[in-house]
Amino acid sequence: MQTWKFNSLTGTNNVKKRDMILIADSGSTKTSWVLAEKGKKVLDFETSGFNPYIQSKEFISNTIGEEISPRVKDLDIGSVYFYGAGCSTDSNKKIMFDSFKTCFTNSYIEIEHDLLAAARALWFDGDGIVAILGTGSNSCLYKGGKITDTVPSLGFILGDEGSGAYMGKILIRDYLYNKMPERIKKVFYEKYGLNTTAILDNIYKKENPNRWLSSFAFFISCHIHEDYCRGIAMKGLKDFFDAHLIQYPGYQNIPMGVVGSIGFFFMDCLEIVSHEYGFNMKKVIKSPIEELVRYHLNREKQ
Repeated sequence: MQTWKFNSLTGTNNVKKRDMILIADSGSTKTSWVLAEKGKKVLDFETSGFNPYIQSKEFISNTIGEEISPRVKDLDIGSVYFYGAGCSTDSNKKIMFDSFKTCFTNSYIEIEHDLLAAARALWFDGDGIVAILGTGSNSCLYKGGKITDTVPSLGFILGDEGSGAYMGKILIRDYLYNKMPERIKKVFYEKYGLNTTAILDNIYKKENPNRWLSSFAFFISCHIHEDYCRGIAMKGLKDFFDAHLIQYPGYQNIPMGVVGSIGFFFMDCLEIVSHEYGFNMKKVIKSPIEELVRYHLNREKQ
């Protein structure tokens, strides 16, 4: 698998070094951007998320044109480092690269997977187990600055155990099957007013169904004191450990770190589950962007 690294004007990596760099960490829900110059952060902003597995090239290009181009059109950006959900294959990286090069016509562009972003944010060039728990989920084993082992991430239909979409799917399914406790079902309906038709339309007819499902993780976190909601969170996390983390050889002796909003907001449950499975959980960060900026600024100095 290659990394898409390109000077979009000349087709080579031989670009004139310019001080301004733009770093992006993108999940399916949102993208965090930081602009840095001469070793200091000068601007940060958020846009919609990108995922070439579930969004068309046209949708991605239009979003870049509407949300990003107006912010950077007058800036002399030397390098763009984009880490994105779904950027795990050459074909998906090329979709993102082709979309970005229309905006960043004279910049070095590097497209990488969000799993590498999480790894660099947690461990820089060190060693550790990496877990992403956000809208989706993923994991890897990271050694010496490289991803050395992964368990396939199967997306929100087949996988994404422990993610917001996974927990939301359990909640919605229980709601439709009338398995949700009556008291909680009443509160849920008062908040969202959803019926079967609306739910199925959002899942099967509209854009970004995983993002929609993940939005219900907020309801679960707000009612985590309820046994039912806590049970969903614990089940999701245990399913993630079973499907992903225990597959890494010698995991008991390797530090583990977690990146993502689900890991952050369900940290109490995560600590319990990691202890039960014998993991040495060292770090939990909500978003990798700040540490990712530090990583790239350090690399630019070298």
